[in-house]
Amino acid sequence: MAIPALLDQVQSHLEEVRNDPSKGLDEKLLESVDKQITESIEEPRRDALLNQLSDLLPTLQQDPTPVTGLIQCLVFPRKYDFKRILTIQPPVDFIAGLSSSLSPINFVVLSLLEKATYRKSDSDIVAGKADVIATLIKLWLCTPDTAVAGWAHDVIVGLLLADQGGNIMSDSAIMDEGLMWRRILRDRDIYGSIFSICSLNTAGQEGPLSRREKTVSQARLLDMLLKIDSRPVRISQIPEIEQRFGVSNGGLLHFAAIHMVDYRGDVLMHMTLMQFYANYLGTGHTFALDFLRSNGLHTRSMAYYLEPEKHDSLDLTYLYGSSAKYLQCYCLTYPQDLLSSPIAGDILARVTSVVENTSSSQWAHGKIPKHDLHVLVDLPRVMLIPWTQASSPMLLIPVKPANPDAFSVLAHILHGGDGSMLEEQAAARALYYLEMEHHSDFWECVVGVADTIALKESAFSAIRLIGAVITAKWSPLPDTEPSSSTQFKLPSESQLASMCHVASLPQSGIEAIMSQPALGIVIPYLMRPAQSFGSLVGGGRGDVESAVYMIAAAKHDVLILLHQRLKQWIGTRADEGQDMMAAVGRRVAQGPMGGTSEVGGRIGTLEM
Repeated sequence: MAIPALLDQVQSHLEEVRNDPSKGLDEKLLESVDKQITESIEEPRRDALLNQLSDLLPTLQQDPTPVTGLIQCLVFPRKYDFKRILTIQPPVDFIAGLSSSLSPINFVVLSLLEKATYRKSDSDIVAGKADVIATLIKLWLCTPDTAVAGWAHDVIVGLLLADQGGNIMSDSAIMDEGLMWRRILRDRDIYGSIFSICSLNTAGQEGPLSRREKTVSQARLLDMLLKIDSRPVRISQIPEIEQRFGVSNGGLLHFAAIHMVDYRGDVLMHMTLMQFYANYLGTGHTFALDFLRSNGLHTRSMAYYLEPEKHDSLDLTYLYGSSAKYLQCYCLTYPQDLLSSPIAGDILARVTSVVENTSSSQWAHGKIPKHDLHVLVDLPRVMLIPWTQASSPMLLIPVKPANPDAFSVLAHILHGGDGSMLEEQAAARALYYLEMEHHSDFWECVVGVADTIALKESAFSAIRLIGAVITAKWSPLPDTEPSSSTQFKLPSESQLASMCHVASLPQSGIEAIMSQPALGIVIPYLMRPAQSFGSLVGGGRGDVESAVYMIAAAKHDVLILLHQRLKQWIGTRADEGQDMMAAVGRRVAQGPMGGTSEVGGRIGTLEM
């Protein structure tokens, strides 16, 4: 059907429904006007249809979804801006739409307001509508529909972003001059409503919200603050309102982070609050750590991990992992602050103790301290350098019995850090050789697991560990010995060689793989053809063949990495290693399954 004829039919149908509210909407007809069609509608026709829909919507006595969906299609083109929205007749009743108990009505009004997020001038227009902003805030915090709340959240953030030219994360005082910021933070009714809706105090309760519903509002406010953190939410805006809700010195951030949540009586909201602290810390803002530390939140958040014996066992069930996650964010975001802090020794001691007390049986059966391992991999690698035989938790990670998480931890640590973190890369190299010194059978164990189909997940993890060393990002150690006053330090090159009882050590991951002991163990394993299916027993043949092929493909991917790194390395060594590179290239060309000969590893389980 031609577009004009289709639109005629749609408008005629809408008029019939307008005149006879009992008449059902033709959903298929309305859905036929999709986004592709609305792009080509002439503007006068678009305006006429929108006006008709706007007139019909308040009188509709049935599910409005087909009508609201058509409105969203019609306003979808970017060229249909907010100023055009304001020309719709009868005018859009934003307040009624945002106050509606029907989610489709909420959605369509939010889609119209979203148009104002594209330009500051349009955001300013919305900021001038105090009742609209007040209703939008209430919808965001109070609606039971999480999808509606999420869209309202995005619209509010978008309006604030538009108000500041797209840059919220700033400490600039210019934000105080933005109309949308001033409307939300300096309008007494709107600012006060945020506090009263989210507060658990009886005197400050907003409407019929229950305690449980208020905790949902609290979580939404915490989520919003991560998006709009800046000077205006950190400082006092209306002291009278803030003091009524317990904030004597500070603003919305202080209320939400310190006073709003009953963390002692609600363990689930305590988890939410600790997740907020971790995410806030993870932003890397200079203000974040100072704020958390100065208000005692930094120490409190770490205590559930560092001092579990001081806390209720039920609380620990929920909060130990959250505390570990907070520590991870601290380690990753502020490593230098951590290294200079007395708490670093406590963290290392805690991780070491937990790993040391994990038995071989627990490793074998997957009952491992995952939260503690997550903390371990995020510690600065220099903290893991063992200056005494038993001082590094990394050396306590077993390669036997097989455990996929253990191999993943070792792969992460030994691979090295980001390209700009030379100390991390140097520490990774030192840790590799200290691992070889401590576990002389390291590569035998890793290759043995990689070649064991019955331990599929561990095999994949072992193969990834091999690849992590081949592609390791390592840097040289310093030439001079470190100061004895430094708590955590890298050894010099000569110190590392002495600790490993050798004269010198390879500088890169590929050199390490092409040196003993890896050369005689890892390279033959990678060069061998994949295992055949003929002697496999147990389980369906298809399942086993699938596992064999997937492991062979993963092994082949690592072989490709080896070939690439060999090319780079041998290119710096004149004519040395050409035969090896050619042999690896031929094996790569054979594909994952390799040659036709049946060479291959063991099928079965490792000795536990």
